[in-house]
Amino acid sequence: MERLALIGVSYRRGGATALEHWQNHIQSTPHQQWVERGLREVVFLNTCNRCDVIASLPETMGVTEAKQLLAPSDAGRCYAYVGEGAVEQLSRIASSLDSLNPGEYQIMQQTREAFAEAEKEGTVGKDTRFAFTTAFRIAKRVRREVELAPLNTSLFSLAKPVLEQHIPENAHIGIVGMGEMGQIAARVLHERPDTTLHLVNRTRSRAETFAPQLQCPTQLHSLDEFLASPPPLHALVCATPASQIINEGVLQRLADVSVIVDLGIPRNVDSIAAKAHHILVLDVDTLQEAGKERRHKIEQNLIHAENILLEELDLAVEEWLERQLGPAIRKLREDYVAAIPPEIPEGQVQRLANRFSKVPIRGLRALARHHGIAAAKTFLDAIRNPDS
Repeated sequence: MERLALIGVSYRRGGATALEHWQNHIQSTPHQQWVERGLREVVFLNTCNRCDVIASLPETMGVTEAKQLLAPSDAGRCYAYVGEGAVEQLSRIASSLDSLNPGEYQIMQQTREAFAEAEKEGTVGKDTRFAFTTAFRIAKRVRREVELAPLNTSLFSLAKPVLEQHIPENAHIGIVGMGEMGQIAARVLHERPDTTLHLVNRTRSRAETFAPQLQCPTQLHSLDEFLASPPPLHALVCATPASQIINEGVLQRLADVSVIVDLGIPRNVDSIAAKAHHILVLDVDTLQEAGKERRHKIEQNLIHAENILLEELDLAVEEWLERQLGPAIRKLREDYVAAIPPEIPEGQVQRLANRFSKVPIRGLRALARHHGIAAAKTFLDAIRNPDS
């Protein structure tokens, strides 16, 4: 576990531009190339909020070298967690405690999908499997015991109150992109009275499949149709992987739009052109403050969730150490049993061996947790062979 590392950037810690650079760099590099560069045990977690790489580094690669390998040249600094800290941060991500909007329910599924993809690629090993199974268990308990957010809470939930201030009750709202984020926005907005949703996707078929799930009037458009001739709209929600498709030409044809929510990575809207048209653009950068305010409101719940996380993490690490050190601990006890004089009654031998080995075993576990299994084995060799 001491070779485990979590390296990356997020909206909260890096901003949209850095995230765009990271995701483009990671996704444009074939998976096999990362393996050939030394990351044989690796999972890539890419969402609208973050780009994280969870890897077990080879002995020949340090964290600094791994950061240099992974980071695009134009992305600035990134964060890095190692060992137990990497498992803790992954658990925080899966539990949606590190999200811009705490409690967003889809992050758990995205984390599972990233792990499943790595399993498919054959890049899951002992360390990464331990990290993800621990994170899933912790996230499940946090979701079960702590009320962080209602169902369908997402990044869009932070933008919705501001959006509502700029549109009439009988609004026509366009949603560009029928991926996960676009569908979440649609499920939230379809509850508005007298609202018509215009569902836009690269192909109409995906919009056609999703539209029956909504209990409001809908109109369907292919992306090309929409960009060439958009219908009259009051607001727009964008959540596609296409860069700045809402450009000057499209904005000129969106005369009645007063607000656009841009959830895309890379960003879907030319914000400079939108500002020139007096359109308010709500993207992740502008929603940072709303996220901070919500964190403040649910502070006690977040503290409860963090306590659960640390409690479960301690249990998981102890279990892992027991598995790694089990044979060594058994051998140490056997050495103490062999050293006890034969005249001691057999019923007391095991009890005495356990008592004598208690302190060195405690030291063995502490060393393994803070300095790695190799350090613990060195400690054990010193105990067993004091004259060597």
